[in-house]
Amino acid sequence: MLGNGLSINVWEPFGYHRLLDRARHGHLTADDLALFASTTNFERILADISTAIRVCDVVGVDTAPLYARYASIQLALGHAIRQVHPLLSEVPGAVRAAIRDEITKYEWVFTTSYDLLLYWAMGHGGRYMPFKDHFRFGGRCEFDPARADVYEGEIPVYYLHGALHLIVGGSGATWKLKMTSLHTLLDQFGRPIAGDPQVRPLLVTEGSAREKLQAIESNAYLSHALEVLTELDLPLVVFGSSLSAQDQHLVDAISQSPTRPVAISMLKGRKTELLAKQSDIYQRLGVDDVFFFDASTHPLGSADLVVDNVDGE
Repeated sequence: MLGNGLSINVWEPFGYHRLLDRARHGHLTADDLALFASTTNFERILADISTAIRVCDVVGVDTAPLYARYASIQLALGHAIRQVHPLLSEVPGAVRAAIRDEITKYEWVFTTSYDLLLYWAMGHGGRYMPFKDHFRFGGRCEFDPARADVYEGEIPVYYLHGALHLIVGGSGATWKLKMTSLHTLLDQFGRPIAGDPQVRPLLVTEGSAREKLQAIESNAYLSHALEVLTELDLPLVVFGSSLSAQDQHLVDAISQSPTRPVAISMLKGRKTELLAKQSDIYQRLGVDDVFFFDASTHPLGSADLVVDNVDGE
């Protein structure tokens, strides 16, 4: 299970500011920000507006202001992501190849990061097999729970908190964006889609575990991904995630198989601080065998994966 630690190791700006902090400076209007008074989650706000649009359509209330607000917040989110995310051309092929080679050693892959680094690594060299993300090929690459079986030789990959290339339509269906001849995936992110003005990015960005779980349970793809993690009883390596209180829903899912060993990466630090973090995880994680290891000793924590950020942003 991969966390944002992998992303930060490759591209340091991923560790700087939260999306809302980026978006509030110059992109979100005062009316937009008023909707964020009780949450920092873009997905929730867009979903709430989408619900309001459907209700207003039924009762005959003008929906134009709601569509305008929806488009404004989508655009602000897109700007925030583009400010921190590297282009595909900025991530060397050797880095993508190294990530791909490492994750092929695992039977199942889960990630809580929503950037495109893992997706780009999976497709490096123009071949996605043996990886399987459960989004159909051809036409609109939509998630179909009836076609989510995993077969021998396949390595399933699950985006536990959504991802930049995953979107939700007004009907609630989830599908993934494909690179078009006109736009990169990053350019498409946050743009309106013809025929479905209520399309929104699938990102779980809440601050609390309870809110995250609510967002996950409201989406068929995300709830399926969490259910798979809950039901698996295989040994687990957790890299780049501190399994903090904000991710208690993941801790609970892992704890459903108490006999499986779990190895968790840790960044170097003062011994007292490390012991405190380890003690906290051990007490909350309901498994018999927990092991901690230095993140820099794992191939995904290697300094060879670090990409220089020449702009310093």
